[in-house]
Amino acid sequence: SRWKYDPSKTDYPWTEKGFLNQNTVGFEVELDPFGVGAERLAFRFHEVRMEDNVYKRVGKMMVAKESKFIEDEQKKESFHYHFCRVQLRANELAKDFNKAVKICPALNPAPDEVSVPPRIVFLPCSIYEYPGDDGYNCGLLVESFLEGKFTKYTGNNGYITKQQESQTIDLDVGEVRLIDFVFAFSHWAYVNSDQKLLICDLQGILNREGRHPKFQLTDPAICSKGGRRRNRYGKTDLGMKGVRNFIRTHKCNRVCKGLGLPSIKARSHNNRVCKEIELV
Repeated sequence: SRWKYDPSKTDYPWTEKGFLNQNTVGFEVELDPFGVGAERLAFRFHEVRMEDNVYKRVGKMMVAKESKFIEDEQKKESFHYHFCRVQLRANELAKDFNKAVKICPALNPAPDEVSVPPRIVFLPCSIYEYPGDDGYNCGLLVESFLEGKFTKYTGNNGYITKQQESQTIDLDVGEVRLIDFVFAFSHWAYVNSDQKLLICDLQGILNREGRHPKFQLTDPAICSKGGRRRNRYGKTDLGMKGVRNFIRTHKCNRVCKGLGLPSIKARSHNNRVCKEIELV
């Protein structure tokens, strides 16, 4: 069976869904990972159907993700919960960011520009359940496979890619690198969450199919001002430390300027972040 995270359900935040493809009876996962990250392993995943008494793959290849360090299924459920919760929240903010970009006059395409500003989207994810050898149900975290050059744009430690982005777009505010929309999204989300949430650790691909480019992202981190509730968005929630890391390395760009975001400068004072807010 397949399950989706449902934040409207407080007692058990999962809703059972059908398989993605018709006539699906199960799924298969390759034993060897094709990708190894700092926290996760990535495996090729397919739904399968029965045809002439033989299991055959159906639909597109997807990706199953497993924690490198967690084997206990109850702890895995917590890992799945935080992953899906963070990804869903990030995508909600991304939708609002895309709307803000679309209605912002300064970010309108210049008269001779044939493209439009890229959208930011985070992949939807599901949990595929299967019976384990010990009789308990196990779960696999699954999302779409991203085709193209995978790039880590930012980290929760202040990392910013040094990749020289050559793809640009001409807007009313001037020539803008497409990658600047990714950096501006973190800034915008921080400001528009009343400085309570910072979306970082942004990674994925730039999909330039057609006239409407989009950054398809996965596995972000949310650093939150949670007071006593530390790490409420999982192990990658570094709290104020993550916020300080972002403030230390972020450089406002023309997208930030077009959206009218205040610049944020930080200085250390009694281990707290002091912000100097001034218009870009």
